[in-house]
Amino acid sequence: MDRLCRVWAVLFFLLLAGCGRHVPTLYRFADLPARGTCRIALLPLVDKGDYPRGAAILSKVLLSELVSSGHFQVVQEGDILDLYRQLLIYPDRQPNQEQLRIIGGRLGIGLFIGGDILEMRQVKGAIAPQTGLTMILRIYDGATGRLLWTTYHRRQGSSYQEVLHFGRINTITGLARRMAHEVVELWLGEGMEPCTR
Repeated sequence: MDRLCRVWAVLFFLLLAGCGRHVPTLYRFADLPARGTCRIALLPLVDKGDYPRGAAILSKVLLSELVSSGHFQVVQEGDILDLYRQLLIYPDRQPNQEQLRIIGGRLGIGLFIGGDILEMRQVKGAIAPQTGLTMILRIYDGATGRLLWTTYHRRQGSSYQEVLHFGRINTITGLARRMAHEVVELWLGEGMEPCTR
């Protein structure tokens, strides 16, 4: 009887461990603007990890995902960097609320997307590379610079593994692309209104 209880306890623990959250986590601080948001700007991401050019990789992938969704007009990266230079903001720092308000007013931006890379890694393993990415993405109001939503997302390349090695993501770019897609889908599903034309 005691052995049977232990077997059931182990099975229950494995079931709980296998049913962990596989989606990004969204925290709402305020509502998004009621009208559809046409112009979105992606701010330079802050890289707190040690992966070479990690912020550049994730920025390009996230920008590509926003554009390919077909729902938004994404402001050119060069326009944002020009205003960073004018306002003396370092590209590896997030602007404050007043600076966001100024940038938003000059470029007619509805929402800003910024964030941090907490960890990005790709380690060569014996069988396959091990990839991992932890990021926090934030959505700010373009008119006021207020923080509206924060999204936390952490995944390993092996999280997508289905059978044997099928589905496993072995490159950091592939993992970033998949995670960016999941975040944008979550935002759209949670009420981020696309541009109404």
